[in-house]
Amino acid sequence: MIFIQPKSTDAAVHFASEEYCMASLAKNQDIFMVWQTDNCAMLGSNQIAQDEIDFDLAKQHGVQIVRRSSGGGTIYTDKGTLLVTLITPFTPEDDAKEIGRTRLAQPIIAALQKMGIQAEIKGRNDMLLGGKKISGLAQRLGKNYLCSHCSLLFDADLSILEKILTVDESKMKSKGISSVRSRVTNICEHLTKKYTTQEFKALFIQALLEVMPMEKYEFNEEEHAQITKIREEKYANPLWTYRTNTNFTHRSEKRLPLGKVETYLEVQDGIIVSCSIRGDFLSIKPIEELENLLANKAFHKDQLTAYLNSIDLLPYFGGITADEFVSVLFS
Repeated sequence: MIFIQPKSTDAAVHFASEEYCMASLAKNQDIFMVWQTDNCAMLGSNQIAQDEIDFDLAKQHGVQIVRRSSGGGTIYTDKGTLLVTLITPFTPEDDAKEIGRTRLAQPIIAALQKMGIQAEIKGRNDMLLGGKKISGLAQRLGKNYLCSHCSLLFDADLSILEKILTVDESKMKSKGISSVRSRVTNICEHLTKKYTTQEFKALFIQALLEVMPMEKYEFNEEEHAQITKIREEKYANPLWTYRTNTNFTHRSEKRLPLGKVETYLEVQDGIIVSCSIRGDFLSIKPIEELENLLANKAFHKDQLTAYLNSIDLLPYFGGITADEFVSVLFS
């Protein structure tokens, strides 16, 4: 296992670094990364930017908007936040959720507990402290490698988080909470001794390396060049960040127990010509694969149910069933 601590605070660089590592560096070994960003709103891979973020307020507060390749919802990070990435070999027989829990979340919890911070894992992808969220985990699958990553709130400016993120009222109601701010907390609020974020980061990395001994690694110039190329072509490209749905005849949405699903279909003569699926569900495979599978299928409830039941939907929806997805399409 190797450990990388990038110096950049540009979120687009970090997502490009993850992609580079999955494609070229992993070589059947685990890679752990701890990084930070400037003020940043990170969209999930399947979300619609204008539904999640107040663009004007984001601009006022100097908040970078970046779309990651993993599923889940939009999060806010800044220099009071740590971000942790695990890239690990993956086979079809592996359980992605179990890898995320045992090889990323559990070592983080163990490191925090070593520091006297009694955090715990709870729910589909959350880490809690004092009953409130300090971290959420998301994943994406590449060729033979799984990327699991999470944020860790230490001293983030939660007032900006609440201002720029557009609250989905159905999500708040489903969790029995009144606001984003009431759901999350900073680790620093639970400590008797005061640390700067950089002091906490150093102590956290030290504890993490004691829990999981790793060899330190730094990107060389050639690797930085390849990462920059990925950044410019994808993660800093507005076409990737702000992609929208334009041509559709049928739109529907529903919040399910495992996430919100929105569908945009172009249907002609009873046939699905094109399909766009959006939401904060926890996919690990690109949802475009499923969208392509649904193209040219009859827009018929029973036929679609039968077809979707013949497909392994877990990598696309993180546990949402065929019947649940069909209930969205025909809601």
